[in-house]
Amino acid sequence: MTPSSTREAHTVGVAGLLRSLLAIGMALVIVGAAVSWARGGLLPAGTASLDVLLAGVARLDGASLATLGVLVLLATPPLALVWMSATFARASDWRFAGISTALLALLAAGLLAAWLGESGAGAARFDASHLSTEAAVLLAAAAAGALGVQVGLGGGAFLVPILSGFLGVPMKLAIAAGAVSVVVNSVVGTSTYMRDRIPNVRLGLLLELPTLVGAIVGGLLVAVVAPDFLRGIFAAVLLGLALRTFTQPRTVHAASGGPDPFGVAGAYHDAALAEDVSYQPQRLSLGAWGGLVGGTLSGLLGLAGGVVTMPVMLNIMRMPVKAAAATSVFMGGMTVSASAYIYYVHGLLDLSIVIPAVIGIQFGSRTGARLSRRLHGVVLERVLALVLTGLGVVLVLQLLGIGPPAS
Repeated sequence: MTPSSTREAHTVGVAGLLRSLLAIGMALVIVGAAVSWARGGLLPAGTASLDVLLAGVARLDGASLATLGVLVLLATPPLALVWMSATFARASDWRFAGISTALLALLAAGLLAAWLGESGAGAARFDASHLSTEAAVLLAAAAAGALGVQVGLGGGAFLVPILSGFLGVPMKLAIAAGAVSVVVNSVVGTSTYMRDRIPNVRLGLLLELPTLVGAIVGGLLVAVVAPDFLRGIFAAVLLGLALRTFTQPRTVHAASGGPDPFGVAGAYHDAALAEDVSYQPQRLSLGAWGGLVGGTLSGLLGLAGGVVTMPVMLNIMRMPVKAAAATSVFMGGMTVSASAYIYYVHGLLDLSIVIPAVIGIQFGSRTGARLSRRLHGVVLERVLALVLTGLGVVLVLQLLGIGPPAS
């Protein structure tokens, strides 16, 4: 099987798998929400624990059904990796079969830590029993998903500040809901983008190795590094990347030549330009370091690694903005899925927040991915720069003690 036919098998097979698991997970979430509303007029709050999950599903308990749906959604990125590993093996592409297997091992380590870890007491509960609050979460998630999937940052980067800063959701619950949203954002966006052959699967897998390692390291460091120190570093990175995006030349951006030792050259059809775009990612080693930094910040701050890896692919690796965004969205679900399972074990997934967030993020992500086909890359670059600037300014204001207290 040739590299091009391998890519074709990935786009067709993975897209179908993602859509199938997404449909199953969302159906369970919606049915669980409907059952809870029918029986009590409220969405369920806490998730069902593993020891009672199957029994609860058997008796059609709303919380158990919704919990099972969320777990199916979180299992989608690892199962997609299994599919890709098998596809590479059938094509005798042992390098990327090994990379896919290594990513599975890293995800499995995170999941094992979740299953073996003692369940925590969770975080403070949040009263989302009012329809207006649930509607606000849904609308916020839809907006976050539509923007996140277009600029490759993951909906959680926008949803978490909205939930915590405007709706009063406790930070830990907001981060947990944001993590689930990132996974759904990735699944929806990737399945849509793959129909147009935009994500660079090989490059995404290659960069995901250091990104996942960084996410694990960040999770270990978060307890010992001062939050304000982290905010300062993160703000400097975001504002620097935003400045680079604003000031970079608009004439020549994507690179189309150079050595390609890993076979990660890409091409796609840009409907907005009505032309085919070919590119060759540059400086893979710097891209890997960017993945490591992005993953570390993901573990430290609860944001998708795309906050760093997307601008790195755009500015340093000289990829077209649409290919960079689609590849970043593809990577996001893998980066966050393991930590989202840990949030579940420690009781941080509040279904009264997660359910409207998941439903909203799905519709927003699907709309954003479709809209992205019709927007010029320059427009998306400007949006990305503005978003990076906004996030950086928010962190600076928190350092100065301005605005809602940071927790």
